[in-house]
Amino acid sequence: MYKNIVNHEFDNANIAKLTLDKKDNTIYLNGAWSWDNIDENEIQNLISTLHIPTITVNGLEIKKLDTTGAYFIHKIVMQLTANNVATQLNLNTDDQKLFNRVSKNLIVLEKLQEQTKQYNTTSNNIKLSTQFAPAINLITFLGQICISFSKTIKSPLSLDWKEVSRTLFNAGFKGLFVVLLLNFLIGTTLAYEMAPQFTQYGANIYIINFLGISMLKEVSPLLTAIMIAGRTGSSITAEIGTMKIQEEVDAIKTMGISPIQRLVLPKVLGIVIATPLLTGLAGIVGMMGGAIIANRNLGITYNFFITRTQTNVSIYNFTDGLIKSVAFGLSIAFVSCFCGFMVQGNSNSIGIQTTRSVVLSILMIVFLDAVFAIIFLQLGI
Repeated sequence: MYKNIVNHEFDNANIAKLTLDKKDNTIYLNGAWSWDNIDENEIQNLISTLHIPTITVNGLEIKKLDTTGAYFIHKIVMQLTANNVATQLNLNTDDQKLFNRVSKNLIVLEKLQEQTKQYNTTSNNIKLSTQFAPAINLITFLGQICISFSKTIKSPLSLDWKEVSRTLFNAGFKGLFVVLLLNFLIGTTLAYEMAPQFTQYGANIYIINFLGISMLKEVSPLLTAIMIAGRTGSSITAEIGTMKIQEEVDAIKTMGISPIQRLVLPKVLGIVIATPLLTGLAGIVGMMGGAIIANRNLGITYNFFITRTQTNVSIYNFTDGLIKSVAFGLSIAFVSCFCGFMVQGNSNSIGIQTTRSVVLSILMIVFLDAVFAIIFLQLGI
């Protein structure tokens, strides 16, 4: 509880003083309220202990007031107001004018500080959202594809099947020779490099098992998907990016047509169909290349190669490769189309996004291959 009179006395007669009179709920300000005579701690100790509904701050006895003193009086009034204490301030005319000027400037300064704080918060939020913008756009793009795909299932005729066939032709038929040649050369290379190892241990016939597992299950799906990502994936990114720069995508939206359904779904479906077809043929051609080297270097006849492949190489090696190729094709189409829509309004952006499309597609392919390896291992396939 307060005493009737709480008086903060100091040795210096001119020092700023605060006196609380509890009977009339008044704080009396005395002395010189200037920068060299104010004890901020004494002021804070008194104000922090006040818990009364209303109070009057009487400054009529102030001998001297400068801007520092006006600042502390303003601080007293604001702190009392913040503590839900109704405050009335009485000052001399000249002191009141100085107090009003200082108080007005302090209020403006506080508003600027608050605006700066809000601006900094907004800037941090913008920076944070900018950092996560690619992930947010990726999730949004995936959601749009799922919605458009569900609509297409209900109405298959709404899909541009000509675009599907064009994508299938570009990704499948046009890339057939390169993919088959690459897998044939890889098959011969693997057989040629491993032949001395099998000969050393007298296990020539196991070259067939090795090729059956490595080519059909791992090498052919990976090489085929990487070739499609490099050829068709980059082409799709550049095509959609060019359409976006030329505002053709905006024109499609203006006509009320979904760019996802018009541009993305046909390409996704075309690549998903083409990838396992190419993978199956590539695996067979890779085995043929290995058979040639096995015949020449290990003396294994073609009939024996085919027979042992049928009896000792599980069909699951072939089907696993086809299953993985479907996932590879889906990831290639998704990443390529997404990077195409991320192209900004300049030609340099096309090159950047095209490069990013190929790199991300290959990373996705390798990542999915590792995931499938773990899954197949757990399933015992």
